[in-house]
Amino acid sequence: MREDEVLKNVRAIFDYGQSDSALIVGNGDDGAVLGPRSELTVLASDMAVEGIHFNFAWSSAMQVGRKVSAANLADICAMGGWPEYFLVALAFPPSFSGQVLELAKGIKNECQRVGVKVIGGDLSRSNEVVISISAIGRVKRPILRSGAKVGERLFISNLPGFSQAGLSLLKSSSDNQSPAANRARMAHLAPDLDYEKYRKSYEYLSSAIDTSDGLVIDASRIATASGVGIDIRVEALINAPEFSELESASGSRESALESALYGGEDHLLLATSDAQDFGFLEIGQVIKGDGIYLDGVRTKTSGGYQHSW
Repeated sequence: MREDEVLKNVRAIFDYGQSDSALIVGNGDDGAVLGPRSELTVLASDMAVEGIHFNFAWSSAMQVGRKVSAANLADICAMGGWPEYFLVALAFPPSFSGQVLELAKGIKNECQRVGVKVIGGDLSRSNEVVISISAIGRVKRPILRSGAKVGERLFISNLPGFSQAGLSLLKSSSDNQSPAANRARMAHLAPDLDYEKYRKSYEYLSSAIDTSDGLVIDASRIATASGVGIDIRVEALINAPEFSELESASGSRESALESALYGGEDHLLLATSDAQDFGFLEIGQVIKGDGIYLDGVRTKTSGGYQHSW
């Protein structure tokens, strides 16, 4: 299949939604053109590589499309913004050509949840599937990692750890088909994020980050950027309404807590605030000093995910 034919078929999938007055030139030219607008523009970019971020041994092409899209949408939301457009670059081997359209449908599926339009991108040949997405959104008040203040509370949009628990089940080819186990698998394969919940929280937040690499390591990034320490209350995680479900999917309380603290790819919103009740789970406090603490005891941040070379 030649490039022009692939592009034609992919563009047909991404030709959806209502007309957009800000989009002067859309998909199909050498570049997209956006007109001026009153709000600030926020941009983010994320890359996903076969064998590192996803595995076709257990993921469908549509699930991968949803998963990589969710990661980009969560980045825009973590800045206090709302996503509007994607630029999608895809490289793939000839053996994947029959699945490209399913991948595109997965991207479209996730984009339509928040009204995002795919307005361009690129195609290339490679030895494995590589997806790079640039997300563009609008923001009134950017929420930075550097905004946390001593005395504020630490919040997270939902209990973390389900993606890590799901990955463990997939890797082990577990035959556990309980509702909790299936929820964990789907949290890893194609997370179901509550973008509107993120959006409604913005007015309360002083700092925020997307939990792509794990609660502890991502909390440490807020702490470092803000020049503060963060104390995570383990009991708050264990007492969360969903912890028993995470424990069931993980096989033990210890494994569930490990996933909650150090598992990545949940793409939840981790934030600080001086507010009390805005629908997030309160799990800690911002303190004087530096570093991350678990119930007052300083802990290392090496447990989360980081690429290494």
